[in-house]
Amino acid sequence: MSHKISLGVLDFCSVPYKRNSKYVLHTTIELACRVEAFGYSRYWLAEHHGGAAHASPEVLIPLIAALTKRIRIGSAGILLYFYSSLKIAENFKLLETLFSERIDLGICRGYADPLTAQALLDGRTREPNIELYKEKFEHLIHYLCGSSEVSVTPVGSASPAVWVLGSGGSSVPLAAQNGVAYSHSLLHIGFQDNPSILQEYRDIFQPKAGKISTPQCNVAVAGICAETEAQAHQLLKKHTNEFIVPSIVGNPSQCKEKLQMLQERYGVDEIIFLDLCQEFEDRLRSYELLATELRLTTISEQHAKIAELPASA
Repeated sequence: MSHKISLGVLDFCSVPYKRNSKYVLHTTIELACRVEAFGYSRYWLAEHHGGAAHASPEVLIPLIAALTKRIRIGSAGILLYFYSSLKIAENFKLLETLFSERIDLGICRGYADPLTAQALLDGRTREPNIELYKEKFEHLIHYLCGSSEVSVTPVGSASPAVWVLGSGGSSVPLAAQNGVAYSHSLLHIGFQDNPSILQEYRDIFQPKAGKISTPQCNVAVAGICAETEAQAHQLLKKHTNEFIVPSIVGNPSQCKEKLQMLQERYGVDEIIFLDLCQEFEDRLRSYELLATELRLTTISEQHAKIAELPASA
């Protein structure tokens, strides 16, 4: 029998047809407030260049955190190749100082198209390199946990929870050996659907640098939940991102069954869900249906939390 599942939200902030970035950003903030009331555990913001409503999760995170009370807010993930490890550490230590125990720093090996990559690197060219990624990540961990000779601002402050994001398993040793959490994507094209990846992470985990003393991992999936299976598949027809694989599609009962099967197969207590509906109202309803079916909170708790939402949300 499955244990209770915690659900988190992954938001790409994609701009639907006939909408603009301003609209998406406003609805992103509202969605974060609403899913907190529904009982979701996290709200993670992606960094995508050249098409999304933003490419700066670190700018949106404090705004959303200030308008919510309990839900964890984070990046999924910062493209470490392109930035200073020190600057990332300082940004997220500041966020953790402002919003204690609520900030997640998700890091990934993601890249960008050649022109964008060159622009992000001030005109330089650099091919993705696993050794460089490992080096930059280890520097980041040293900055976060105060083991570097560099004085990291804010001085003496706590560090955020660090998550390594991956889809193929090659980043598992990096997460485990540095004592940080790992999130395995089952939504990016080419992902490895292999529970042994998470088992390897658990087996080799070393609680030396991170904020966690035991292994912490989850899986991320994409899909749509609607009142009926037919409605869910109709909404899915508008999904055009060929790089994202939908696997949880159906009515609430069907989605619950698929999530529970995934939970049992991977041995996780938390699943991150990327809803693929194009319109805000459909996305909101999808998350609400999932929350109700999985009993993330009771109906009375939901109503009480919704009543507390800021008027601007």
